[in-house]
Amino acid sequence: MQAFSDSEHLYRVVGDFLQVPTQPRTYEDLRRWWGANPAYHEEGDEIDLINGIGRKVAKTRMSAEFVFTEPEALICMDAQNPKKGEQFSIYLGHSPVPVNLSVKTTGDMAHQFWAGNISVTAAIMTGKIKTKGSKQKALKLLPRIAPAFALYPRYLELIGEERLLRML
Repeated sequence: MQAFSDSEHLYRVVGDFLQVPTQPRTYEDLRRWWGANPAYHEEGDEIDLINGIGRKVAKTRMSAEFVFTEPEALICMDAQNPKKGEQFSIYLGHSPVPVNLSVKTTGDMAHQFWAGNISVTAAIMTGKIKTKGSKQKALKLLPRIAPAFALYPRYLELIGEERLLRML
């Protein structure tokens, strides 16, 4: 069974997850989004982690697109010309800017990637992840987004994606 039922499901999970660090966040933001969830609690370093990811991605000054199959979807992350008030911008379904890097993979592989469950090097070598563009840019981006791996399972719990959580 595929992780994501369709492109809208992938956008709702992965796309919205990537939106979280686009702007500096506060605990009030987290409480507003997920405070009603019985699983919500504050661990103390989540805001620092989220805001650190946003700052680090912004420093790349690059744009990347993530092209998914099974289901088909496209997410663009733009740190070259972010929207006003954002550290970087996320676009769902299109890339409105020229990209420095294109990453192509399946929705299932993306799900495992965001949980930190795959070796990116092995996935690239076996063709499970394909890249076009600057390898230097890819290597520059990966350590900046890697701290998000710790947040993804918690995010799935808070948005009620128990099935996806069990697939990790």
